[in-house]
Amino acid sequence: MRPLMVLLGLLGIAFAQTPGPYALRFEEAWKLVEDRFYETTYNGHDWKAIGSEYRAKLPSINSWNGLYSLLDKMYQRLEDNHSRVLSPELARLYLGGSQCQALPFKDSDLTPPQATSSPAGNSSPTATAPSEDKNSKPPAKNNPSSGRVYALPEVSLESGVVIVRLSNLVDTIGLGALQAAVRRYNAQAKGYVLDLRGNPGGLALRMAEVAGVFMTGVPWRIVSRGVFPAPLPTIPPPLIGRPQTLKPLVVLIDGGVNSAAEGLAGALKDAKRAYLIGTRTAGNTYAVTPYCFSDGAVALIANGVLAPFSGPTWEGRGVEPDLLETDPAKQLEAAIQHILNQH
Repeated sequence: MRPLMVLLGLLGIAFAQTPGPYALRFEEAWKLVEDRFYETTYNGHDWKAIGSEYRAKLPSINSWNGLYSLLDKMYQRLEDNHSRVLSPELARLYLGGSQCQALPFKDSDLTPPQATSSPAGNSSPTATAPSEDKNSKPPAKNNPSSGRVYALPEVSLESGVVIVRLSNLVDTIGLGALQAAVRRYNAQAKGYVLDLRGNPGGLALRMAEVAGVFMTGVPWRIVSRGVFPAPLPTIPPPLIGRPQTLKPLVVLIDGGVNSAAEGLAGALKDAKRAYLIGTRTAGNTYAVTPYCFSDGAVALIANGVLAPFSGPTWEGRGVEPDLLETDPAKQLEAAIQHILNQH
């Protein structure tokens, strides 16, 4: 009888130390920042202490949506305006099926700290996963009630100049609209205006694809934590493809242009492929990498800073326009006139 009791006791200890699904997802999200966040000081925050603070809230979580909301609030404590956690529904809404990377570690590598018991004797979620409520499972993929996060791209033709406004560099809709506009109008177009004003940026991949419509090359490097800067080419890269158009290009920028949108404007300017009109961009050029969780949720990690292939980064200083025009009502007019003056 005694050996059986010992065996049952050992099994009970092992079960108690096995993390439940919520606790495991928490440790995955926490470790991504610990290992991959660009700033090794975590923007002056104690990431271990933040992890302990939010780990203690796990016993109160009873749905996957609640967990992802908790994780997103934890990421926002970094105050970098880039790193976020998206539930499966929000990932579909924001990223629109964009590619993301697998987690850079195995679940077996995670060793979550032993959580204390929650009040009223409830088991910690590291031992038993909380029961799911009706909101625990992601909504259907084609949920008709899901609205758009970003404004749709706008394409117009004025005085022979094609004007394309992109609201973001996350979804593929803007890229598709730009490529379609070039195919439709390029034969008769006098030039293009790419309106990036207010564009918050997005993915380095989308930045490289949009740049590839107008140029090819290796205009960027990503300065990452603990590794040599990684060169980043346009898509298509040089020697493999060629741009869709070489006609004159003006890019409109302002202080609302961030992240990958700054990298796009800066690369087109440095390559002398575009003339920039407007005001200086935000100077907030973290490079964001999306990491996939098994259920379709995504962690967005600021794991590097965008920079020109040579020279200082745009971080903290932004991209300067070639023509400073502070009046938004006059910026588009100036862009069209610049192109017409070349004919």
